[in-house]
Amino acid sequence: MKKSIGLAVGIMAAVMGLMSGCSKAPEAAPSTAGNTAAQSSEAKTEAAKSEFPKSKIELIIPQGVGGGSDLIARVLVSQVEKDLGVPVVCTNVEGGSTSLGLQQLADSDPDGYTIAMTMTNLATLNALGYSELSYEDFTSICGANFDAPTVMIRSNDDRFTDLSGIVEYAKAHPGDLSWGTGAAGGMWHLAILKFCKVAGIEVNVVPNAGGGTGVGLTLANGDIDVAVFSPVDCISQIDSGEIIPVAALTDVRMESYADVPTSVELGWDCSVYSTRGFVAPKGTPDDVIAVLEASFKKAVESDEFKDFIKNQQSNIMWRDAKEYEEWMKEEVDTYVPILEEAGLAK
Repeated sequence: MKKSIGLAVGIMAAVMGLMSGCSKAPEAAPSTAGNTAAQSSEAKTEAAKSEFPKSKIELIIPQGVGGGSDLIARVLVSQVEKDLGVPVVCTNVEGGSTSLGLQQLADSDPDGYTIAMTMTNLATLNALGYSELSYEDFTSICGANFDAPTVMIRSNDDRFTDLSGIVEYAKAHPGDLSWGTGAAGGMWHLAILKFCKVAGIEVNVVPNAGGGTGVGLTLANGDIDVAVFSPVDCISQIDSGEIIPVAALTDVRMESYADVPTSVELGWDCSVYSTRGFVAPKGTPDDVIAVLEASFKKAVESDEFKDFIKNQQSNIMWRDAKEYEEWMKEEVDTYVPILEEAGLAK
């Protein structure tokens, strides 16, 4: 039996009225390019002048042990500590949709010895009422990784076989299709809202449709019609052939599913990314940031990290300190208006 929520229709009606500002996506996809020659030279100069680090560094991971963010952070810092020659100790601080860990970072000394991983949801903490923190409360180090919201369907569904077919069916049957995803107000939920606005369709959104790895099973069982989630959380159902990914709601194809087209390729200007990066307390000296940025760049480019990301069905990106700060601002400009128009902002 299909799940449904009463809030969904109201949300989608609101989303249908979003203006162009609410559908604004960052113009550039997560970059895999390095710094320009000038930026690289400047960073090397700053790093050469610094005596940092002299002792261990603490990395705050604002999510639980064993999750994707935790594993990615630990693989990267294992390379960073080899490069810097000091221990990098990981501390998991769960709660508040990452806000508890990030608040701990904001309260730390701006000396580079306490840093943190951060994610796209930093852009929505304030709007969702979790915290008053924003990207402006931190100094950017770099961006390192992204996951793409992916539209998935059952392989035996005879109503549609691709994204175009889903849109055509949804237009003919407004509100009939149940689209399952993660937490209400989360990145995958926002991806659905944004795509529906761009495509001009109305669907029944089912947040927490199985949660995490359960969403693939929920789709395979027929409790929802479409899932929008990260493929890695549905990998067992994908590998078994029960469900198939039909489109990434991005403008860059996923490295692990290179044969899956993007929504932009298919004609819908919808790009949503869930990114991971690293930040330091506000006011951390430039020479310290330069050392950390250069070390993380080596880690991101390492064979160890590339192999790990491939096995995790995730994606590598590289944004230097300046680029990542600009990206975090674009995330606020992109996603907060969607929350506000959908009535999800506090």
